[in-house]
Order: sequence, then structure tokens, then C-alpha cells
Amino acid sequence: MFSRSHKQPARRKRRSLTPKGARTRQALLQSARQVFEREGYAAASVSQIGRHCGVSQGTFYQYFRNKEQVFRELIDSVLQDFWDRSQGLSSQDQDQALVEVAALALDHCRQNQALHRVLNEFELIESVTISYYDSIARFFRGFFRRAAEEGRFRALDPNVTAYSLLGMATFLQRDLGLAPGRRRDEPDARLCADFLARGISGTKPWQPPPELDPPVPAPEHDNHLHWEEAGAAGKRTQRAIFQAAEQVLGQLGYSGASISEITRRAGVAQGTFYVHFKSKEELMDGVVRFLSHELRRQLRQATDRVQDRRDKEIEGMRAFYHFLGQHSQIYRIVSESEVIVPPSATYYYSKLAAGYAASLEQGIAKDEIRALPLDFMVACLMGISHMLGLRWLVWNSSPHPEIPAQVFSDAVELVLFGLLAEG
Repeated sequence: MFSRSHKQPARRKRRSLTPKGARTRQALLQSARQVFEREGYAAASVSQIGRHCGVSQGTFYQYFRNKEQVFRELIDSVLQDFWDRSQGLSSQDQDQALVEVAALALDHCRQNQALHRVLNEFELIESVTISYYDSIARFFRGFFRRAAEEGRFRALDPNVTAYSLLGMATFLQRDLGLAPGRRRDEPDARLCADFLARGISGTKPWQPPPELDPPVPAPEHDNHLHWEEAGAAGKRTQRAIFQAAEQVLGQLGYSGASISEITRRAGVAQGTFYVHFKSKEELMDGVVRFLSHELRRQLRQATDRVQDRRDKEIEGMRAFYHFLGQHSQIYRIVSESEVIVPPSATYYYSKLAAGYAASLEQGIAKDEIRALPLDFMVACLMGISHMLGLRWLVWNSSPHPEIPAQVFSDAVELVLFGLLAEG
């Protein structure tokens, strides 16, 4: 089931070091990781890394040119560790091999959870983040492709399955705010393997839709949030600031966005900004909270039209990808908020999780959905949609990104029926 033929990240050549120099360089890398994880990439500085390591800035520059180089080498080492561990997978049994692959993804995301939050920062997405996840997905793609070629799994797009597994593993590390007693402390690789193999569809008879059409792109004039529906409805100045923030944050990210640019586009004075918001952090919090409100509103509208939980899942996925297609730039702010304003991200994800859990619980009671642990299933489903949305919509450079029809169809098939179903 496992192959050794995958191309691994190339190791960068470095000048030879004395044993003491090698230890100093490694200590700087370890210190850099701790500073990046604590401060984020944009806020971290060479001086902070040097202080944490107990060396001068001059010593830092003997080993690294700048902050970017040390971060890239840190990412290279994380990827190398992943590929080294992947070479240790050896089971030829189909079920056990899937468990080992799931365990690899879970362990990697658990060990690097804080670093993955840093990779959400806007300025890293194009230069580091996309290639980082694609490197990891390359191993999983190869595994799922070979299994399909051998007739062990259905021939779903291996890229969809690979990124779905990454999404599951990522979200299973989150505290989604579900009620005490429903959250597992240690996600189970066997549960993940079972989810991937069999999906979530229950035993109650159900007729799937004959066609799984992807979301219909919205007209261009609809690709802006309806800020007038926010809690501060009727406040035209605040609405103008929100609308300008949507553009500036979406184009430049948090660190690149300035209050002066936001107020310039809003047509208000900087002093007026502070009448409505204490800081840029508070503005970002407002943006993320409204995104949460607007997404949940659109999901309710889409899923209320159908009764069976499996139909709701399809319509919910379609509505979610439609929303991301509309707001692909500003949605990056949700991920970035995990570093900048963590309570905003917690609010965003926990609100979605609570509604998801309640609906799935009803589906389980009616045998429409398999009786998997509720917190586990919520994390997996949210993670799949989130990661596929990032991969095909948010990280897409097109001004009007769309999720391919086959990607949407295979994602639905994977979620509902898994890799072992006959279709």
C-alpha cells in the first residue's frame, strides 16, 4: 500500500559549521519557532529571536540572512520530518494502512498546530502556505491514487481525499466549544479511517440527487457582504468603514492594512474611525463576527429547504462553497484571525459547530446519519469543507473562483459514502 517513490523536499545546501556553530544554528531555529508560534510571523522580529536564544542580533546574521530565511528553513525542517515519518509506514493490509495514514496526518497536525496557525497569516499564503500543504498532500494523494488503481478504493479525485484528510486532522485539534463530555481529547485514527472508508450516511432509505451540481457563481455585484444587516444596522458611517475594511483586509491582510487606508476608502476621517472602533483588532473582530453571522444565515436558508440530513449536507456544502466563491479574499481574514484575535476565530468556529452538532444529532436520531461521535463528526465535516474551500477557492488567484464540478461531486461522495462504497 505504501510507495517510496515520492519526491521529498530538497535539502538546502549550507556552509559547513563547527559542532558549536551547528548547535547555535539549531538553537536559533528552535527559538525562532517558539517566537513565531507566540507572536505570529508579522509581529516576530530578529531581535526577539536572538533574545529568546540568548545571542546577539549579529550572531543571528552569521547563520541566517533575515527573518524570512529562518522561517523558510523552519518550514523545510517540519516538512522533512513529515516525509521521514511517512517512510516508516509499511502495512500492506488495506484497513490498517488507512489507519496508519490517518494517524500520520493527526500526529503531524497535532505537533504543528501552533505553526499551522502562523501559516494562516496573509503575507505567507502565496509564498509558503500553499506549497507547504501541497507538499504534505502529495504523499496522501499518492496513497489514495495507488489504492484506487489497485481497486481497493473508489476512484475519487485523490487531491480531494488528500485535502479532506488534512482538513479533518486540522479541525480535530481545535476546541470547537461543544458541550463538555462531547469533545475527545485524543482524536482516534481508527475513527478517521472509518469515516474516510464509509462516510456518514445512515441506514434509513434515501435517494441521492441524480446530479450533484456545484454552486452557481453569483453575479459580480453580489460579491460584497450585506453590512447593513450587521448589529449596527442603520449606522452609515460604521457600515462604510466595514465595507472599506472588507476591501483592504481582503487585498492586503491584517498586517498590510492600515487604518488610514481603510478610512480613506470609507471617506471618513481617522478620528471618526476611533468613534466606532478602539483599534484595528476590534475592527477585525467585527468583520469576523459578521462573516460568521452572514455564513450561518446563508447556510440556514439553503438547508431549511430540504428534510433529510443527507440532503442538508449536500445543500450546506453547496452554500458554503458559494459563500467562499463570493468572498474568497475576505475569508482569508477568518484564518488569519486565529493569530491576530483568537477570540474572534473561536467565536466563528464555535457558532458554526453548535448549529452543525444540533442538526447532525437530529439526523442520527432518524438513522439518516451514522452514529459516530458527534464532536468528532462535526470537526471532520467542518474541516473537510474548510480545507477544500481554501484549496480551490480562497487560495485561487482568479478574481471569480469556482469549485470544479468534479471536485464538488467527489467531496459529497466522500462525505456521504466514503471510499469503499460502490456508488
